Amino acid sequence: MFNKLPDFIDPIYSVNHNKRFNGRVNQSRLKRVVEVVNEADREVDVQIEFFYDKALRFPAFTMKIETSLNLQCQRSLKAFDLPVAAEIKGVFTETLALTQDLPTDVEVYELDGEEKISLFELVEEELLLCVPLAPVDNNSSAPEFDGASKNTNVENQQGQVEKDEPQKPNPFAVLQGLKK
Repeated sequence: MFNKLPDFIDPIYSVNHNKRFNGRVNQSRLKRVVEVVNEADREVDVQIEFFYDKALRFPAFTMKIETSLNLQCQRSLKAFDLPVAAEIKGVFTETLALTQDLPTDVEVYELDGEEKISLFELVEEELLLCVPLAPVDNNSSAPEFDGASKNTNVENQQGQVEKDEPQKPNPFAVLQGLKK
């Protein structure tokens, strides 16, 4: 068991020797994660264990990651922290044709011969999969506007609205309020 996370490992060697790695990596070292988050100053706790899965008959690994991502809420446009905890099981193979019968919850990684893999890239890919497409803080809400002030602004801009026509709500009135 090691306390630091190595940059590159030989996955087959790690499987054959039942290696375990526990460590931390700063989000600032994960370039694609930096592009998604507001602040990349947090640590990612990583636990990864390599073994041969006798049931699946593949070299395999399990990885647990925990961190907090600082994202921008798409509803309120304010920053919030999204706690992330994920557990991943994956297998290594030389050809994808052998993996067709595997369960859908098992990740498949194709290896080319004596290739070494980056643990940081493995962690980065799993973190990116945890980021929602449109991050929303459950504690936030969209700003609400007074309906009376919307109608008066529309009347002032368009002159006098005829009294015969029923007033239709302006679908862009909320956007005008956000602009102010």
